[in-house]
Amino acid sequence: MKRLNLLFSVILIVTPLMASIEDDLKLLDSYLALRDSFDSEKEQRMQQIKLSDIPAYDKYACLMEEYASYEYDSALLYVGKLIDEAQLSQDLDKIAQAQIRKSFVYLSAGLFKESADLLSLINPQPLDTATKIAYYNIYARLMYDLADYNRSELYHQYILQGNLLTDTALMLLSPRDTSKYWYAEAVRDMKTENLARALERFRLQLQASDITEHEKAITYSSMGYIYHAMGDSQQSLHYNILAVISDIRHSTKEAVALRNVALQVFRQKDTKRAAEYITFAMQDAQFYNARHRQVEISQILPIIEQAQLEQLEAQNVRIRTLSILTYGLLIVLFGALIMLYNRVRALGKAHKTIEQTSMRLKEANRIKDGYISMFLSRQRESMTMMQQYQHWVRKRAQDKRLSELLTVPQQFNPARERKEFYKQFDDMLLGIFPNFVEQFNQLLKEGEQLEIKKGEKLNAELRIFAMIRLGVTDNEQIAQVLDYSVNTIYTYKT
Repeated sequence: MKRLNLLFSVILIVTPLMASIEDDLKLLDSYLALRDSFDSEKEQRMQQIKLSDIPAYDKYACLMEEYASYEYDSALLYVGKLIDEAQLSQDLDKIAQAQIRKSFVYLSAGLFKESADLLSLINPQPLDTATKIAYYNIYARLMYDLADYNRSELYHQYILQGNLLTDTALMLLSPRDTSKYWYAEAVRDMKTENLARALERFRLQLQASDITEHEKAITYSSMGYIYHAMGDSQQSLHYNILAVISDIRHSTKEAVALRNVALQVFRQKDTKRAAEYITFAMQDAQFYNARHRQVEISQILPIIEQAQLEQLEAQNVRIRTLSILTYGLLIVLFGALIMLYNRVRALGKAHKTIEQTSMRLKEANRIKDGYISMFLSRQRESMTMMQQYQHWVRKRAQDKRLSELLTVPQQFNPARERKEFYKQFDDMLLGIFPNFVEQFNQLLKEGEQLEIKKGEKLNAELRIFAMIRLGVTDNEQIAQVLDYSVNTIYTYKT
């Protein structure tokens, strides 16, 4: 709260043109959030007065002043007790002062006739100067309020009567540098539409040392009205905001500044704030039981609430439209994700197919390389052996050793050559498929796996399936390569 009061002090010395209205509104929102705290302080202060030992007349006068712009029923209660105490004292000034205060309470509640009836019973002539000033001031305010409330053919008549009463009070006011004097001067200028001079008088009043917080609120509100009449909406709103803050600090419930601020921010299309402010203004008017304020606010409240409802409806339409667009985009996105997922799956399958094809190509290359290597090796060995055999035959024929031609030399033994072929074939296959035997046995039932004898790499049965693994599936071709019978091939495969 101290920090807010410091900000409020700063905003008073910064000219409205330099200050930001948004900053003013934020400060006002902060004060509105603390309304209950200021009201609580006021309640505690009034409770202390009630428990004090001061004379009854002074106590009721203090309580009436506290309740005067805070709560009508309590103000009426204590002003009644004040009148009773004044009558017991038989002091004409005290009686008149109590009746003037009661007239003010009626006026604050919008009971203009009751206020006028009470003032008409008071004879100001025998009263002291201070009481006369209070009488003429409250009577002038009654006229001004009647003019504002009844804007009819009687308006100018009420204004004229109010000005005459104000002039009478001014003649009695001395010294002339007091808050009350400058306020009376400013109000008379304002009601005669001398607005520039009225602003000067109000500024002089704000500089007076005896000005109260409640008087500041009234002055700020009046300056806001003048700037509005002069067409300066920014400064009008600025001073009305200052008036509301002073009302909050003083816990004033019978006021018009908050209603004016609500209207001004409503005109600036800030419907949310306007609705909040006008609701607070109605709460204050109901709390005080100010009938004329409730009537004034009740004429504005539906307009702001309707605008807020229309704004909310427009927001709902925008939200629904945005929701539909969002759902549409989500559907499109979902469809795109499905398409992307299918593409990814297709790419994955294609990638897998490519990998499998690549593996088969690599495997085929290894098989091809093995075949070529073994073929070239066997071809070279066969040619060498054929040359050696031709040389051996030619030699025997030249030497007439024809009988030796009937026998085959040991180095040309076909069985040994076949065995050597098997060895090369086994080496070639296991070079390409090192785990061929283990993988083949994994396909067989437990206990039926093929066993390799010591010193062998493959046996006859495994060589048949090794040929199939290499891509040779024709039984006769397998039989020719391995030098098996076709029946043997069939039997092993079975």
